[in-house]
Amino acid sequence: MFDVALFLEALTTPAMLRGAFIALLLSVVVFAASFVLCLPIAVVLDDRRPALRWTAKSYTWLFRAAPLLVVLLLVWNGLPQLVPGLIDANWYTPFLAAVLAMTLVTVAYMAEIMRGALRSVGPGQKAAATALGLRPLQTFMLIQLPQALRVAAPILMNELISLVKLTSLAYTVSVREIMAVVNNDIAAYFRFVEWYSAALVNYIAIVSLLMIA
Repeated sequence: MFDVALFLEALTTPAMLRGAFIALLLSVVVFAASFVLCLPIAVVLDDRRPALRWTAKSYTWLFRAAPLLVVLLLVWNGLPQLVPGLIDANWYTPFLAAVLAMTLVTVAYMAEIMRGALRSVGPGQKAAATALGLRPLQTFMLIQLPQALRVAAPILMNELISLVKLTSLAYTVSVREIMAVVNNDIAAYFRFVEWYSAALVNYIAIVSLLMIA
């Protein structure tokens, strides 16, 4: 039987609400960092210099092909093996490791999104900006990027929504997000449907909030 009282309790416990906040914060931080970092890669993907172009292509190929769960485990468990100083580093937290791993993967996807969006801006726009005396960086920031964002905005929003759902994997590296709370409480109550349903409602609420915003 479905225990409605337990479901409502699970939905509103302080730990669950904190977990929802951490999931939202993790998504926003990864999205913001990925957007900033993907722009130079998106530009280099169409660079005329083969070395730069193939370096960028290799990066996007690698991290689009790599499962996020594996990247999370490599960053959290594997990186301290390669850099022993991280083992006792107080600043190397599960949240930071999750941000790093998720950003590595998300940058690869967002670079391809922005590459396509930048291609949609006609070459005449760049030529006109050059004729007006704008520098390459000014042309990119003031002319090309705003127009590309109009094209990419719906796809980028889908990427943010996907990030919210992918935060459910962060519990594997000890981030106290929604699924970490749920798994701990299931171990205590041995009630699966109520706690998983509470997690589902929280994810739906976060995604709905982002869609309205």
